[in-house]
Amino acid sequence: MNLEENFIKYKDITLVIIQKVEAEEYERLIENFQQRQSILDDINKINYTREEINKFYIEYEIQNIEKKLTFEMNIRKVNLLKKMKENEKKQLGMAGYNNISAKAVFLSKEI
Repeated sequence: MNLEENFIKYKDITLVIIQKVEAEEYERLIENFQQRQSILDDINKINYTREEINKFYIEYEIQNIEKKLTFEMNIRKVNLLKKMKENEKKQLGMAGYNNISAKAVFLSKEI
């Protein structure tokens, strides 16, 4: 497989990953990241000049796609952390409420 074909596949897989992240379909992301890594490994195995690699890197706008993927993943990460903190607060509130109601039952039995 030549360098250009590898860059085309890399771009396509990265776009698929972006779509899955935007749709919050995280189940098969590991498989896609592994495919992407194998393409990078293929590129590294064959000796290409830096100019050849840069040519296709610019031509297929890999940098822009990578920035978009990073941006989308960071947005999802922040949203997920917010949800986790909200759930933690809810759990603490429920635990506190349950402790209060248990003490009230205990106190009513003593009186």
